[in-house]
Amino acid sequence: MTTLAKNHAHVSSNMQMITLPSRYNEFIKKIDLSYYGFIAMAILISSCLGAIATMQVFEHNAPLWQFMASLGFTMANLVACIGQAPTKWAVNLFAASLLVNTLLLLMNVL
Repeated sequence: MTTLAKNHAHVSSNMQMITLPSRYNEFIKKIDLSYYGFIAMAILISSCLGAIATMQVFEHNAPLWQFMASLGFTMANLVACIGQAPTKWAVNLFAASLLVNTLLLLMNVL
């Protein structure tokens, strides 16, 4: 009885590895086509979430650094969007603002 062994080590040269940075760059290119729509959405969402997080910080008598973090990241996003910064800056600051304000909101609600 003979056994056949298959070698799966051969990878086609036509296949490209899709890495996280390449996906990120594709995402930035897609957003670049609707830049002004993204700016409007980022201003609206970041401002509302920042206001809610700040309200919760004040309601629970949290330390002042939490208010300053919320205000700083929200304002950085707003300045980048209103000043029409490059798409990559606007996206990164929007993501940072969402992350920080969501964390502060969860810290003070739970």
